[in-house]
Amino acid sequence: MQQIAWQRELVRISIVVGTGLALGWSAGFALWGFIAGLTIALAMYVRAMQTLYRWSFRQGPPPQDSGLIGYSVDKLIRREKNLKNKLALQASQLQRYRQGIESLHDGVVIIDQDGHITNFNSSATRLLGLRKEDAGQHITNLVRTPRFTRYFNEGDYTSSLQFDVNHRKQYSLQAQITQFGIDQKVMLVKDITERKRVETMRQNFIADVSHELRTPLTVINGYLEMLQDMELPAALERAIKQMNNQGQRMTGLVNDLIQLSKLESANSEQRGDWFDLQQLAYSSVDQLQSISDGRISYRCDTRIEVLGFADELSSVLSNLLTNAVKYGGDGPIEFSIRPVYDGIKVSVKDQGPGIPPEHIGRLTERFYRVDDSRESSIGGSGLGLAIVKHALEHHDSVLDISSTLGQGSTFSFVIPEDRSRVESRD
Repeated sequence: MQQIAWQRELVRISIVVGTGLALGWSAGFALWGFIAGLTIALAMYVRAMQTLYRWSFRQGPPPQDSGLIGYSVDKLIRREKNLKNKLALQASQLQRYRQGIESLHDGVVIIDQDGHITNFNSSATRLLGLRKEDAGQHITNLVRTPRFTRYFNEGDYTSSLQFDVNHRKQYSLQAQITQFGIDQKVMLVKDITERKRVETMRQNFIADVSHELRTPLTVINGYLEMLQDMELPAALERAIKQMNNQGQRMTGLVNDLIQLSKLESANSEQRGDWFDLQQLAYSSVDQLQSISDGRISYRCDTRIEVLGFADELSSVLSNLLTNAVKYGGDGPIEFSIRPVYDGIKVSVKDQGPGIPPEHIGRLTERFYRVDDSRESSIGGSGLGLAIVKHALEHHDSVLDISSTLGQGSTFSFVIPEDRSRVESRD
């Protein structure tokens, strides 16, 4: 097609120039006839270019030309048509994407690199109270919850955030931010109000039942202890002893349920008070030395203070050390607290039989047991590590478990730098 256009263009120029040359030759002015032919050909070309220029600005019809200009116009029209079709297709796809996002029950908020809102769907309007005129505003100016502001400014979006907002009605929300492209973020906001309400009902039910069980258990255990002090037949004495052991075990279970319920319902926005972790550790070791036969070794050469809740961390240390005594075999138990690059590391290492790898990820679940038969003979509520998990969450920490079969297990956690301070001894 392009070759044909070139041929037509050359033929047209040849005809015009040839006609001029022939007329000039017949009049005795061949050169002037040749120049006149070239001038006319050039004028025709300039006129066609002028028509093309006006058409390019939508100021006139396209030039009617069979040469190169006509070929170029035809190519431009075809490309423009293809471009319009592509743009129409992309606009249709974009519209479908917008309709899909708009139909979501979860809120979607698009945020630029500086934290300003660029777009959001109707669910975000309902959940966060956003309005159309809020586009361009900084997200922390509109979602003023301190936990969200801290979460957004820290820039660590590996985990989601739960927080409450109150506009028109109370909402419990879960937000997850994901980096989108180079300079944008997508925030997905999920309504977990109903789920949190059910969870609160469950916690309250467990707490109420546990409290109600305390009184009858205290009475039963009291009478059983009184019967143990009496002279009874051997068979009855053995039965009373077993009943008393189970009663004490049930009392421990009730106490653990109450403690776990308190931890779950505690306000995680509070950061607690400064306390001496070293002294707390010594106290926990002293309480267990009698049942551990002195197997717990502990030494800390630095004075360490932690910002948090002393009773919760005391429960953490007590549960970890108790588990090491119960399940760690007869070998020594190494209890250490030492500064590391990102905070204070607390670890409890035993020389027990170890834990199979498939169980490690579920150890912090409520009532999860690695070996039911062994658990029933040793005793325990199955809530100790669940309590540890929730208590550590209040201190911005997580429990790390490593174990090798036949060599023992290590339970450790790191209290972050902003919650700890170390004072070296002279």
